Amino acid sequence: MLKRILNSPEQITYARLREVCELHAAEVYAKVRLADVLPIEDSGLPQVLFEFALQAHYDFVVTGRDQVPLFALEFDGPQHGHSPQSERDAKKDELSNRFGLPLLRIRADDLCRTEWQLDRLTEKIKQWFDDHTKSVTGDRHMELQPKCPLCGGEMIRKPSKYGPFLSCVRYPDCKGACDLPGTPNRFKAPVGRKVLIAGSICAVVVIALLLKFQFGTPQDGGQQPRGGETRPATAGTRSSMTLSEKRAYTSTLKKSDHPLCPQCGKQMVLRHNKQSGEPFFGCSDYPRCRDTRDIKYPK
Repeated sequence: MLKRILNSPEQITYARLREVCELHAAEVYAKVRLADVLPIEDSGLPQVLFEFALQAHYDFVVTGRDQVPLFALEFDGPQHGHSPQSERDAKKDELSNRFGLPLLRIRADDLCRTEWQLDRLTEKIKQWFDDHTKSVTGDRHMELQPKCPLCGGEMIRKPSKYGPFLSCVRYPDCKGACDLPGTPNRFKAPVGRKVLIAGSICAVVVIALLLKFQFGTPQDGGQQPRGGETRPATAGTRSSMTLSEKRAYTSTLKKSDHPLCPQCGKQMVLRHNKQSGEPFFGCSDYPRCRDTRDIKYPK
């Protein structure tokens, strides 16, 4: 079986990066070799650093529209605090500083997001673009301000009762608009704001009622898995194991084998469906985060 390119925290990081970078016409690339970004040839690097650059990679590299790197980003897991990983990080920092490529480092806590506060990762990237609205390297002048999605013209920042946004300079002839980096996507569809909000509220109410009638209310207010016992298991979780065998199997799982929450990045814990007794993974930050994940059993 082939390996996954990105683990769960890296997938969340990649998604958050794209959310912000798309508003600045910037691209995000994963697992980029240092030698493909840094001009190490004939640079006078020590042999140790030269060979390291040929083998090591950045977790993510963000480029402008001209494909020239703007900055790199590393996700530091728990193992990054120990040798030899810390030694590799030091070499990567030294090479980035030597060639003038900004290197941002984040941890799992930087991925946590709530309904009232953006995650620190989004805030860091948003701040970087705010501080580098225009980047000049030699004769190369890069404009990071996004273009109008309707006419391709320039956009300017305007205030509103819902917060600042970007509007086309040709308004009212052109009504193109988009959000600032890190703000909700209010301009994805040409729908009136009141209609959009009312539709969203109705959809949430309908979904809540459907879930209540389908799964019922947990006896102790706990989480319910997305599959439950009234919906077939997904293709990746089907198994011929009995319920008792599944419970015995999950009881042997080490905590280190528990996945990270795909929504907030925190460690998930083992829980059981109050109706069927089926084990599933639930976020440890419940009830603030209600995301769940199915357990993959042996075939």
